[in-house]
Amino acid sequence: MKTKIINYLIGLLLAIYCYVYLQNTYLQLVVNKNDWHLGEWLINYQDGGFKRRGLLGSLFVFINELTGVHLANIVFIFLFIIYTLFFILLIKFIWPNKNTLLTISLLLLPAGLGMVLKDHTIIPKKEIIFFLFYLLYLLCLRSKMVVKDYVITLFILIALLIHEAAFFYLPFVSLAYFIKNSEPTTHKIKKIFLYQILPATLMMLFLYKFGISIKTENTVSFFKDHGYLLKELNIYDYYQSDFDVSSIYKTYLYGYVTYSISIFLGALTVFIYCKLNKIKISPVFLIVQVIFLIPLFIKGFDWGRWINIFFSLLTLFIIGEKQLVSSLKKDGIAVLLMIFNSFWTMMAFYQGFSSFTLLDVLIKKVYYFLYFNLFRG
Repeated sequence: MKTKIINYLIGLLLAIYCYVYLQNTYLQLVVNKNDWHLGEWLINYQDGGFKRRGLLGSLFVFINELTGVHLANIVFIFLFIIYTLFFILLIKFIWPNKNTLLTISLLLLPAGLGMVLKDHTIIPKKEIIFFLFYLLYLLCLRSKMVVKDYVITLFILIALLIHEAAFFYLPFVSLAYFIKNSEPTTHKIKKIFLYQILPATLMMLFLYKFGISIKTENTVSFFKDHGYLLKELNIYDYYQSDFDVSSIYKTYLYGYVTYSISIFLGALTVFIYCKLNKIKISPVFLIVQVIFLIPLFIKGFDWGRWINIFFSLLTLFIIGEKQLVSSLKKDGIAVLLMIFNSFWTMMAFYQGFSSFTLLDVLIKKVYYFLYFNLFRG
């Protein structure tokens, strides 16, 4: 009975997440026609040639030319389907488990899936495609469905053509393949290299060798001809070769330092969840994943976004693992985690951690000392 009640609470929570995603997506894309959010989805090949992230935008432009429906509406309808499908499948993925309050505490993690309640600037972003692909893969693995290696390769390449950031989270796919596959270790490592790492690396080299600039001389006029007036270049300016990311880090150095607080609190929540459910995460995987992420954190200043993707994918992986039965101790710890995590926020840009005044001051006193002595000394 208790598990059934918790499952209903999880379903309600995920329904709220879906509503928040859809509401903010509609607001940003259809009402405001936000040039940063909408512009990212509309990067395409038709306005100048092959470029990074242009696959979906090309599809949207094709549909616009075929039907005359406004580009913003096409993107929203697509995301409506994607968000709805993702959360329905996530409920299906979680529902069979003997869930406890710890499950809810993990879903509410501000650095993971719970970030949607704290910072709406992560909506709508292309990582929802990564989440959906990964969730589908985990569902297939759990159902013992045989997924051909070339199918995994195909989905990895599609993800890279949608957004190259997928490359930096590739170890999550390898982890799931390695853990859930019963083949000999050497055979699994060989297949991971041949069907995942190698094709993904070749695609990244191809994208950066032959992909032209996201902005071309035809971009603004092209969108205008298709009914979308690009008021500000935003993302199209950011990816110009002369954009100075380091200046942003220097300006907001202290804010970026505080991302380590959010990472620590996120890791602590995951550690407690795994410890109480006797779930083991390979330290080799964590080391490899961190190494993969280093270039992303150097080149992309929206650190909160990258951290959010990491903890969201990690949540999807561990929440599908077998959980131990509930106990008074576990429930008490889960409630404390939910209460504590409700008091802090991680933002996508510039500000890595914030909380109510007393806790914020208490935690950041140490950081002020470190910041001014180590970074300003």
